[in-house]
This record gives sequence, C-alpha cells and structure tokens, in this order.
Amino acid sequence: MKVAILGASGQTGPCLIKEALERGHDVIAICRSPERMPLSDPKVEVRKADAFNAGEILQATAGADVVVTTVGATNFKDKRPLNTVAHRNVIDAMKAHGQNRLIAISSFGAARGIKRKGIRRNIYLWLRRQYYQDMADMEAMVAAESPGATILRAPSLHNREPKRSYITTDDGTLPNGLALCREDLAHYVLEAIEKDLDRDKVIAIVDEGSELPPFREQLPPKRYH
Repeated sequence: MKVAILGASGQTGPCLIKEALERGHDVIAICRSPERMPLSDPKVEVRKADAFNAGEILQATAGADVVVTTVGATNFKDKRPLNTVAHRNVIDAMKAHGQNRLIAISSFGAARGIKRKGIRRNIYLWLRRQYYQDMADMEAMVAAESPGATILRAPSLHNREPKRSYITTDDGTLPNGLALCREDLAHYVLEAIEKDLDRDKVIAIVDEGSELPPFREQLPPKRYH
C-alpha cells in the first residue's frame, strides 16, 4: 500500500513514516521543506508541497492509496486558517484522483461542548481559540465531504516509550488522559489503515489516566533510524 503523509517533516510525520515502513508500505512524504526530512529510505518518496497551494497538493497526492494529514501551525503569527485550507485542498485533490481513504489528525482542542478541568488548560484553549475553531471547522468539512474518513483527535503528544495501551472513544467524549506517545498514535493510524477501522467516525485517543509530560518531552527527537 502507498501511504501519503501530509506534514511528513513535522513532529508527528516521521513516526508515521517509521511505522508505515516497518509494516512494509511505501510512503509519499509530503512537506513544504524537504531538506528538513529527518530520515531517508528507498521506500520513501519525498514530494514538496505547500498545504496552502491546491495545485501542489494535487500533484503531491497522486498515486496514493490513503492520505494521512498531520498539519499544525508552527508560526503563530500567521493567522491564516491552516487546517480548513489544507483539508479543502486535500479533499479536492483526493476527489480528482478518485481516492477515498483519509485519516485527518486533529486535536482534543477541536472538541466542542465538552467541559474541561483545570484553569490553566482552559486559559490555554481560550488563548488559542481561533486555531482550535479552525480545527473544528476542518473536522466538520471532512465529515461532510470525505465519505469514509477517520478524524482522529489527539491530546498533547510526547516521545516517551510507546505503551500500546492507548484507549479510544467514538461517542463524542474525551477519554480520561492528557497525553499520548507519538509512536502509539502512529500505531493506531496504521492499524486503522490496514484493518479499515473507524470509517466515518471521530475518534479520540489517549493513554488512559496519563499526565501532561514536561514540554521538552513533547518536542520531536532529532533523528529517526
């Protein structure tokens, strides 16, 4: 299977690539800055594309059996609606190519109508309310326009050892926990691809009862092997 990953050079993309390769898949690594890719492999084809550029996304997703999106703002001064624009371009490209399997990685922050504990957490969500509203709008667009898609809401991600003990919910609630290892996230994504799981669902995933790790542990490792 050929798996296209948008946001391949970011914090989560390399873990997705690593998991896909270990399972024997080919990868199309789509990123804006190919020189930032932290790994090289004969089964990884790196394609340059800007998520805001519809034409580049159309070319970059050609030939994929499944598309996984893991896009996130790195420049908080840029107020453009990254998630909705990127997924608008991805959905249009997939329709043009006749592709029908999208896994869109979102965030707990996109959930609406759910009361969250903790003053600091709620202050953070309020400060980033525009970003998470854009993410919520993206989820609604994907659900409406990409039949068979899986929307995956993740908590804060870190790079500790994977546990493979993560839990998921699909009833609109958020499970009890605050964090998840990126490798566990990648494990779920590839399981969903290979076993054709959770189509047309919004899935929340977390390590049950987990605590928020120190900020330094939420950053990506420098190299992947």
